[in-house]
Amino acid sequence: MDEALLQRAWQTAHRVAAMLYKDFGATQVAVFGSLTKRESFSKWSDIDIAVWGIPSNKYFRAVWEAEDISRLFKLDMVDFGRCKRLFQERIESQSVRIGKGETYPVDRSQLIQDISDECAKIERSISGIKKALQRIETAPVEYRITIEVTIAKHVSDCYMGVENIFRQIALAVDLCLPDGSRAHKELLAQMAESHAKRSPVISKTTLGHLQEFLEFRYLFIRFDTDELDYRKTERKAKQVSTVFDSIFKELDAFITYLEK
Repeated sequence: MDEALLQRAWQTAHRVAAMLYKDFGATQVAVFGSLTKRESFSKWSDIDIAVWGIPSNKYFRAVWEAEDISRLFKLDMVDFGRCKRLFQERIESQSVRIGKGETYPVDRSQLIQDISDECAKIERSISGIKKALQRIETAPVEYRITIEVTIAKHVSDCYMGVENIFRQIALAVDLCLPDGSRAHKELLAQMAESHAKRSPVISKTTLGHLQEFLEFRYLFIRFDTDELDYRKTERKAKQVSTVFDSIFKELDAFITYLEK
C-alpha cells in the first residue's frame, strides 16, 4: 500500500470538505468507496464524496470547485438526498464522515527527509563543479570538451535536484502538480506563490535565477556535447554557489514551517 498516495487522497478529501462547509453551507460531508478501504485504493482510484445540505442551485458550482481542488485525483461527488435508496444504503454502510473544522493529521517527516537528501545530492554536484572549474584551467586541449560537458551536467543536475524537491512539495503539500508542455515553468511559479496555507517556498529573486537555470538545462539536453557554448556553461557554473546558497536557506525556512 502506497502510504504517501493515501495521505494525499485524504488530505484532498479534507480540503474539499472544508470548502463545501465554508463556501456552500454543507451540513455534512462523507467519504465512501475505495478510499475507505485501504487495500482497494490505488493511483487509478477515484475519491468518492457524499454531501448533504447544499442548495440545488449551488450544487454544480460546488462540484466544479471540488474538482478544481482535487487535481491529483478524479473526484466523484454525489448529493446524498438525490440518490436512490439502495445507493444511499451503500454510502451509509461505507461512509467515513468528515466533520466541520476537522483537519487531517499529516506526517511531514518523510518530506523533510527527502528534501534534505536531495539537498545533499545538489551539494555534491556543486562540489563537482568547483573541482572541474579548477581542472579545466590547466587541462590539455584534448581533455577540455570532456570537462566542459562534466561541468554542464553538474549544473543541469543542480537544477533538477531543486525541481525534484519542488515536485515533492507540490504533491505532498499543495496536492497540485502542473502538467503539460509548460509544467516545468509552472512548477517554479507555483513555488514562488502562496498556496493553500503555506507561504512561498522561494523568493521572486530565486524564481528568476531558477528560470535561467531551467533554460540552461533545456540547452544542455537539446544540443550535442560539441555544440555546447562553454562561455554560457562557465557563467552558470560560477553562479551556482551563490544562487544555491540562497535556495538552501529558503528551503531551511520551509522545513521550519513543516516542523511546526
